[in-house]
Amino acid sequence: MRDESLSLRGATVRALPRRNRTWSTGRVCAQEGCVTRISIYNRAKYCWAHEPVQYYIARGRKKRPEAA
Repeated sequence: MRDESLSLRGATVRALPRRNRTWSTGRVCAQEGCVTRISIYNRAKYCWAHEPVQYYIARGRKKRPEAA
């Protein structure tokens, strides 16, 4: 016996997410004497120990004088 009230649901076909960007294989830290290999997913020239310090600059809206 067939149930005529049976309904099926589905989802639309979506595009796949973009692939991760990669860089060349076999890269080594640019610091002289360092032999640390850099991941293909890391675009930096230096390893974590030799990466120059970068300070975060907060950007955003300033609070209005009456809200501060």
